[in-house]
Amino acid sequence: MKRSFLCVGQLVADIVVRPVRSLPPPGRAEPVEDVELVSGGCAANTAAVLAKLGAEARLSALVGRDALGDAALADIKAAGVIVDAVGRVDGLPTAAAIVLVDDAGQRSFYYRAGGCEMLTNAHVPNALLKKAAVVHIGGAMKLLRLDMGELARRAKSLGCLTSLDTDWDVAGRWMARIEGALPVLDYLLTNEEEAAMLTGEKAPREAGRALLVRGPGAVVVKRGARGALLVTRDGAAEFPAYPVKAVDTTCAGDAFAAGFLLGAVGGASLEDAVRQGNAAGALCTTRVSHRGVTSLEAVRRLMAEGQR
Repeated sequence: MKRSFLCVGQLVADIVVRPVRSLPPPGRAEPVEDVELVSGGCAANTAAVLAKLGAEARLSALVGRDALGDAALADIKAAGVIVDAVGRVDGLPTAAAIVLVDDAGQRSFYYRAGGCEMLTNAHVPNALLKKAAVVHIGGAMKLLRLDMGELARRAKSLGCLTSLDTDWDVAGRWMARIEGALPVLDYLLTNEEEAAMLTGEKAPREAGRALLVRGPGAVVVKRGARGALLVTRDGAAEFPAYPVKAVDTTCAGDAFAAGFLLGAVGGASLEDAVRQGNAAGALCTTRVSHRGVTSLEAVRRLMAEGQR
């Protein structure tokens, strides 16, 4: 039986341009290899990877009735995600990003707000939560109207496991955005830059510990090419990344979340769940968006190769 996931949060139309070495002077053009319009956003990316890993993945999000919304919905649906809980709103623009990817696969963003910032708790009723074993909030910092504490408490009361992945906070509120949810989260996922902004602690271990004392069951700090850090009440442990040739790191953290969550709720130890997250994140970087992840078998094959 498939484990059912509800991913709540961002669905963004990503226009990915690569490789971008520098911006051309005004009035000039520079050639690039790829320009692709794909679905993006933390919740949508995690849902897409979960679906490709064999889970039942449903997305709760908002997009506009516009061409970008059409494209993002078609792409995420093609990945196998159930989209019956994605709302469409007249007059509301679909959130969109220009993603500039350099030769090393690192990315920079221009972001236009839209449906993500208008999602509210009313868009995630109990009837929707009851369909899920796991409720994952993705791109939390851009969900400006979502009361994440209330949503997480409601999900827990209905027997769901809960997780949250942070994202960069363009509004600068950081801890104020998520502190209400922390005591009712099973898993908090963030990266080392965001963890530092949330806690004021620059060292990932200290930041992870500072987050853990606020209540989540476990904290994972994603560290890109340096792997990931797991912090629990039993201590902290680091897990190295799997070496691959990176093409685009845009969705790597979201793919990590999918691999980790699928392992954590499927009976694996948290240590093995982090390893699976690292493998999913690494595979993700080998192609644009989440396309580098094709199956759970491919993820486990990379894990096995890394242990030789």
